[in-house]
Amino acid sequence: MAEYCDRCDLPLDQCVHGRPEPVVVPKVVELKTPPAPRRAKPAQPRVETRRVAAARSTSQTAYRQALLEVMRDMGGRGEAEEILAEVERRLAPRLRDRDYEEVQGEARWRRAARFERKDMVEAGLIEPVIERGVWQLTPAGLSEV
Repeated sequence: MAEYCDRCDLPLDQCVHGRPEPVVVPKVVELKTPPAPRRAKPAQPRVETRRVAAARSTSQTAYRQALLEVMRDMGGRGEAEEILAEVERRLAPRLRDRDYEEVQGEARWRRAARFERKDMVEAGLIEPVIERGVWQLTPAGLSEV
C-alpha cells in the first residue's frame, strides 16, 4: 500500500514533502578550441587595374561657359527659354543620351543648366530674379566672358 504524507495527506510520490531534494548536477563548461590557423594562399602577382568611370552625363559645370557666351551674345539679358534653347544648340555635340532623359519632368541637361545658373547667381555672375523668366548678367558676368 502507498504511504501517505503526514502533512498533506497525499501519497508520498505526489507530495512535495515526501520527495527527496533534487540533486543539482553542475554543468560542465566546454572550452572552445581556437580555430585552426588559416592557410595562406599562394602568393600571386598583384595586377593593378583601374576602371575609368565613363561620364554618364555632362557635368553641371560644363554649362557655365555656354551660358555666359549665349547671354553675352544676347546683349547680357534674355528670356530663360531662349537662352536654354541656344545652349542646347551649342552643346548638342557634347550632350549624351542620358542628358536627354527626364528628371522630375525636365530633361537632365536643362535641370543641370538651371542649377548652374543658380550657382552663377551665388557667384555674382548673374542677377537674382529681376523679372520672372528673364536672366541677366551682372557687370562681373559680362567681364567673365
